[in-house]
Amino acid sequence: MDNNYRPKYLDVAYVVIRDIIKNWIAIVCIALSAAVFAYIIASVSYSPTYTSKCTLIVSAKNNNMGAYIDTTETEKLTDTIKATMKTSVLKKEVAKELGMSEFDGVIAVNVLPNTNLLTISVRSSRPNTAFLLLSTLLDKYPELTKDTLGDIVMQVFEEPSLPSAPSNPFKISRTISLSVIIATLAVILIAALYSYLMDTIKNEWDAAEKLDTKLLGIIYHEATYKNFRNRLLRKKKRILIGAPSVSFGFSETIKKLRTSLHYYKENNGGNVLLVTSYEKGEGKSTLAANLAYSTTQKNQKVLLIPGSIESSSLLNIFSITLPEEFLNQKKTSLKDYVYTLENGKLSILINSFDDLLSSNYSDFIASEDFKAFIQEAKEIYDSIIIDGPCVKSSADAEVFAKVSDYSILAVKQHCTKTPLLNDTIDMLNKYNKGVAGFVFNDVYSSATVINIGYGYGYGRKIDYGYGRYGKYGRYGHYGSYGKYGKYGKYGNYNKYGAYYQHGKYEARREK
Repeated sequence: MDNNYRPKYLDVAYVVIRDIIKNWIAIVCIALSAAVFAYIIASVSYSPTYTSKCTLIVSAKNNNMGAYIDTTETEKLTDTIKATMKTSVLKKEVAKELGMSEFDGVIAVNVLPNTNLLTISVRSSRPNTAFLLLSTLLDKYPELTKDTLGDIVMQVFEEPSLPSAPSNPFKISRTISLSVIIATLAVILIAALYSYLMDTIKNEWDAAEKLDTKLLGIIYHEATYKNFRNRLLRKKKRILIGAPSVSFGFSETIKKLRTSLHYYKENNGGNVLLVTSYEKGEGKSTLAANLAYSTTQKNQKVLLIPGSIESSSLLNIFSITLPEEFLNQKKTSLKDYVYTLENGKLSILINSFDDLLSSNYSDFIASEDFKAFIQEAKEIYDSIIIDGPCVKSSADAEVFAKVSDYSILAVKQHCTKTPLLNDTIDMLNKYNKGVAGFVFNDVYSSATVINIGYGYGYGRKIDYGYGRYGKYGRYGHYGSYGKYGKYGKYGNYNKYGAYYQHGKYEARREK
């Protein structure tokens, strides 16, 4: 198999395994339900049987030398003895003797290895019946087989026993264990097959081939919690470039997206960008906030507009607590709802006040006042980024698309079905300059686990060369972060480092 295709299948397997792990509670519940159901079925269908046994000594007539004589003869006669024991004539005689309509039992004959000892057992649904059938069988057998066995004598060595317990005990623990194992494996198989067949964007190959727009970049999964303690406390970290807890790869990918969008804006014009997604939870707010913050690092003024009546998610990302002065300020125009951060470069439209701004947000963003506000903001800010609502649950996304110059779509790995994403792209393409591309977001990939030479953050159709896993990347051609050192060709962050050279290259490009 071509090695170029190996990561593709690994990524799909990785996504399927994650789906199974994510749904472990459902799998356990189904397995336990199957165990209870199997127990009920087994209890209803369980029918106890009882077995009465005896042991006979097989020997020749006039031979009293013990149990271990004539073993060869016993082995030769085994089939004959079994056949005669199970004849219908013998069974009818036994049943007649006991006043039964038929022989209500199963006969089994076995020879103990290397001996002339023979065991005969009768299995029946009642213990008394099994004992009586075997006892009567032993009484009738010599008379009916005297012409068949000739000089062979069978003497009772161990008398028939009255069974005190079923010979097939109901093994509840074994039944439940098998039910749980079988049900768990079946559910896992079904879940894996469903996950595999689901028409979603599972890896960068799907991202590049299935959607009807350009792949701008890939953002790999960024841990939501700093450590296990924070996870227990449900204390999420800020996923914002520049924050100490955010990975270098995440920051670099955001910067490259910023550069790509900068070139798009230069070539196509317009400075109002809509960031949206099909479903909630695909990371559009985090993407919009990071693009806005990254753009301010290029000494540009940015206005960030939330797409719903709650702007708390953006405020949380930036760890902003609105001052009392701003909250109590009398607001006479839309400009008064804009809060500017201390750096003076990033401003956020705060739309969570209980007045006309949030009374009917859908009507407001479709109003002439909002359009006039956008036009005026274009003169003040270098970029306007709208953290739009998701398309699935709100028609406001289409309204925002009308006032935006272009848009990008956040697509979370294995979240939304491909046809729905393409329908969203078609809708966005109807307005202004349409969709600039999409960002494959929150990606779990085999590239983050094994040493594969990907460029970090970019698919195979995107021409960027120095990613996290590229030639000079973390797991690239020259080892961990460089040829001879941790982050550089000859040392840690020195002037010959691969990231230093790449930084100069990016700086020249952005100028």
